[in-house]
Amino acid sequence: MQLTETDNQTYFDKSKAREKTCSAWLKEQGKTVRKPILFAAMAGIVNGSGIIAQSAALAFIMQAIIIDKLSSASVITPVMALGAMFILRSFCVYLHQTWGFEAGAQVRETVRQQLFAKLRAIGPAGIKQRQSGELAAVTLEQVDALENYFSRYLPQQTIAGALPVIMIIVVMPVNWVAGLIFLLTGPLVPVFMALVGMGAASANRSQFLAMARMSGYFLDRLQGLETLKLFGQATSELANINKIADGFREKTMAVLRIAFLSSAILEFFSAVAVALVAVYAGLGLLGLIHFGPAQHISLSEALFVLLLAPEFFMPLRQLAINYHDRAAALGAADAILAILEQDADALDIGSACVSQSGQTSLIEYNNASKSYDKRQVLTDINLRIAAGEKIALAGESGAGKTTLLNLLLGFEAATGGQVLLNGLTINRERAAKAISWVGQNAYIFHGSIKDNIALADPDASEQSIINAAQAAGVTEFSAQLPEGLLTPIGERGYGLSGGQVQRIALARAFLKNASIVLLDEPTANLDAANKALLLDVIDQLFIDKTLIIATHDPLVINRMDRRIELQQGRLVS
Repeated sequence: MQLTETDNQTYFDKSKAREKTCSAWLKEQGKTVRKPILFAAMAGIVNGSGIIAQSAALAFIMQAIIIDKLSSASVITPVMALGAMFILRSFCVYLHQTWGFEAGAQVRETVRQQLFAKLRAIGPAGIKQRQSGELAAVTLEQVDALENYFSRYLPQQTIAGALPVIMIIVVMPVNWVAGLIFLLTGPLVPVFMALVGMGAASANRSQFLAMARMSGYFLDRLQGLETLKLFGQATSELANINKIADGFREKTMAVLRIAFLSSAILEFFSAVAVALVAVYAGLGLLGLIHFGPAQHISLSEALFVLLLAPEFFMPLRQLAINYHDRAAALGAADAILAILEQDADALDIGSACVSQSGQTSLIEYNNASKSYDKRQVLTDINLRIAAGEKIALAGESGAGKTTLLNLLLGFEAATGGQVLLNGLTINRERAAKAISWVGQNAYIFHGSIKDNIALADPDASEQSIINAAQAAGVTEFSAQLPEGLLTPIGERGYGLSGGQVQRIALARAFLKNASIVLLDEPTANLDAANKALLLDVIDQLFIDKTLIIATHDPLVINRMDRRIELQQGRLVS
């Protein structure tokens, strides 16, 4: 369903405050790269000053050869100066682009570090609230969209503000009429650029909404292609996709029409100004006009102002061209800030604490509670787990098992009470050192089986990895593969069975050699035979570890030393 123009404009008007926030954030990021931006702008200004000197030298040479009939020897110095200006300008262009790229690269690195720090702060539980594709797009594409704003737009702002003024100051003593033409027509370019930019904002917003709608719709239908085919709806959905694509095409063409219109307007005013200067200088040389300095104008003066006329508007036109970089950066900043502004639970590092019984347990939950806004997930959890215990954490789906484990892993912070590990308040760093965790859907990366096991300890020796693979039963199936443990496997374990993926995950946990092992539904989606085999492996791997398994599988529960049951966020046993 398409948004109407009125709805779109209303949405845009409501987002003006957000646009100011994004603009302020971009300025804040710009403070960290002031030097490269300034150096890039200075290189551009020096390049523009070289154009002035180059025009003066060329005008002098033409005057000397055509009018004054001087010898070739008398213009050697101006010719050498002209060549030096070419070299200087080439060097300035190189510095302008190099420093601009440096500014953009620094901002990209800084913003990505901020995003990674925020993602680490909000933890896996917070990350799950967003689509992985969205996070990847923001971290890569949206951050890259900031580069041109800092590498091109901001330096060009300074250049466009300084260089035309320098040219007017230089031209005024030579031909004040031409300088006055520059002074009157120059401001028209940024004024009309701003007016067109204001008019194009709604069209750009419509295009963005249409693109987002089309992308989401297409991905959703692509993921459900099998279901659409089974119900005979693939052809009708293809027609809908074509309709939505046509809508996006129309929005894109609307933006392009405005872009071409704005370009034509800017070219018109610059062309008119150049024509005025050319007519005035030409008629002055022909003696057909007697106003101002035209009465005594020389070829060098006329050629000088005529050469500078198009160059005077070049910085302003370039700023207009780079103006879309600002719009792209504002859109990217909105997506980036949506992540950076996400609240992260503050984790209290805490100091050594002793349980209420006076004895220090390995793991303690003291009146621990967890809520999300007004939804209470865990309430007054009091639990003691000693070293070496084998615990089955049971309960129906939604009872709070995963949240209880997330508190222990430091992925989330308790909203009430405390969670202790070795007498100290839990945090992510302590949990990462002491706990191995295998989720319900263990993630397998694209790479070899060996690489996936070594993820737990990249510095582990090859023999340690082989031992972990043997202990977890990975070598039982890897021996049948072409390259054994070095066999490459697809993302998410493509080409492996569920039981084989779980064994690789268990080998990871075993290689880490942590004192506490948490398993979340390790036997989910396995048949009875594979369940028994996997549980035998777990018993052997973690016989000397503290083991906590979140499950509702009776076969798993019966193998554990103690059963802890959750019902609606409360302990019942």
